[in-house]
Amino acid sequence: MRRLLVDLPLEEFIRMKGAEQFYRRLESFVLLQVLREGPGGATSVVRIRPKDPRVRFAKLARSFGAGLTLLDEDGGAYTCLMKVGTAVPLCRRLGLSFATGYIVPPMEVAEGRARITFVGSSAEAARLLSAFRRLGFRFRVVSLSDYRLAPHSPLNALTDQQRRVVSAAYQHGYYDRPRRISSLALARKLGLSSSTLVNHRLKAERRLLSALLEPR
Repeated sequence: MRRLLVDLPLEEFIRMKGAEQFYRRLESFVLLQVLREGPGGATSVVRIRPKDPRVRFAKLARSFGAGLTLLDEDGGAYTCLMKVGTAVPLCRRLGLSFATGYIVPPMEVAEGRARITFVGSSAEAARLLSAFRRLGFRFRVVSLSDYRLAPHSPLNALTDQQRRVVSAAYQHGYYDRPRRISSLALARKLGLSSSTLVNHRLKAERRLLSALLEPR
């Protein structure tokens, strides 16, 4: 897996994301956590701070449109739940799949610039950069490096293929109730046979449960 950090002007970020009135009202925007991202849309926890401290959250929410829910307010900054539909998530706008690549924190907009962190395979990282160039975006690659999990992450117990399968299953809603994708459809998205996907998924789930439940 590779970790790609890209810097670009606010105007280019708005061109990708839309919601111009919303982002231009902000002093800063920080992606705190991605809860779900897939073909059906994305749900994230973000922290926003308006340029004008007198601007209340309700006005900011209206400028964004549907999908912004206040969770907490602290010192003029708002922590909120942000939901976007199928046409808006950044990867989808750039023609990327959700099988192996996705946006992760840190992602921040401040002082007229945006920094976006992307994690995926080498091929996905290359595809993202090609999409930026094809669409004429002005950008700068800050860093491109191997993506390493935290030392104590349960995902370290998995092989690369097992991580790919279980991550895609989560992102696409296989573990949701009701399920948003079948095992067969997920296998097709990943270019695997149904039996191979099930084999990787079951082994990954077993290893994750062992890492979480077995005494040290």
